[in-house]
Amino acid sequence: MEKGGLDSAGREFKNAEEMWREQVGDDHSKKTEWYRQGVGYWEGVEASTNGVLGGYAQVNEPDIMGSEAFLKQLLSERFPDAANGQRHLVVLDCGSGIGRVSKNLLIRYFNEVDLLEPVSHFLETARESLAPENHMISDTHKATNFFCVPLQEFTPEAGRYDIIWVQWCIGHLTDDDFVSFFKRAKDQKGLPVELFAVKMYALTTELPKKVHRTRSKVQANRPGVIK
Repeated sequence: MEKGGLDSAGREFKNAEEMWREQVGDDHSKKTEWYRQGVGYWEGVEASTNGVLGGYAQVNEPDIMGSEAFLKQLLSERFPDAANGQRHLVVLDCGSGIGRVSKNLLIRYFNEVDLLEPVSHFLETARESLAPENHMISDTHKATNFFCVPLQEFTPEAGRYDIIWVQWCIGHLTDDDFVSFFKRAKDQKGLPVELFAVKMYALTTELPKKVHRTRSKVQANRPGVIK
């Protein structure tokens, strides 16, 4: 069932299709500009935890704790042989920013972490932060590749990743590019055993239309698996 809604400027649309026609239409240059403006915003943000979290640096610790609980359950259910070192795990961190999630979480559980981020000064900060001389978990856990490429243009290497971690960035894609990314990324080590971990903020369906509530009052921002 189609739902209407408002954009951030208060304009009302009958459905998502109408909104996307207004934003990008069928004009490739208009779509390119839409993405350019999105990246342009983040290019003006400082490469720090406070910067990438929009001034809410205090969110970092509870976010990592929640993601770790989810990840530990996922690994124990799907990759039990990894706990005793019998499996070499590789993860792709999409929209990695300054490497906040890679550094505080993923690199502790995966042998290799690849980072994907379109904002160059974020990625360079991640590269420096995750360099062996600055952040060494062990010889068998490392950041391997740093891709400065937009998510909508990236195709994951076939068969490389055990988990593709997508946090707080999938909403920066158009609906068509959202679907296209998952189609391009599905050729991994025997899907559906290998999974996409997607973490987003979302309002519950019980909220009345046009009513805004703080994130702290909404049961949202829980990581989930897309099969």
